[in-house]
Amino acid sequence: MPARRLSLVLLVGLFAFTNLMPGESMQFDRDAIAAGEIWRLWTGQLCHWSLLHLLGNLAAVAAFAVIAGTPLLRWLALLPLAAPLLSLVLLSLMPALQIYRGFSGLVAMLVVGVAMDGGLIGRVVALAWGAKLVFDAIAGTPSPFLPEGITTTWQAHLAGLLLGMAAGAVFLHFDRNTASPS
Repeated sequence: MPARRLSLVLLVGLFAFTNLMPGESMQFDRDAIAAGEIWRLWTGQLCHWSLLHLLGNLAAVAAFAVIAGTPLLRWLALLPLAAPLLSLVLLSLMPALQIYRGFSGLVAMLVVGVAMDGGLIGRVVALAWGAKLVFDAIAGTPSPFLPEGITTTWQAHLAGLLLGMAAGAVFLHFDRNTASPS
């Protein structure tokens, strides 16, 4: 499908560009977005605090791709659309959040994809990820992938998970309609 391929190319290009630019100019920044820098709705979900932070998120995506295989491509193709949606959720529901960087909210969407398309192993991984989300929300422990002083924004992970569930419902609907005889 050409649209999926175009979306994946856009994702890779935007991801590379965002991580090569200075993080301060790409991060989700509430005041900058309010001042009209709307690109941050996309780039804030793609830029990272450090190389270790970037590699940690990419390692999760790579593991999900191994588990779910080719079906994960349709989930990845959604991410250019999901990034600004996730940022809008953060703007709306987290008024105290001033700055944010990271792909992990979008990785949370992919958790739903790996649960749906990755068989038993995918569901076990999704359950373990869900347990980690609950632990992060309760304990508030810092991530070893983030620089000192930067805390895990578990709310972005929860919002990404909910966006993933909505996407999963849409995929199930289309899959059922495609599979049923006309």
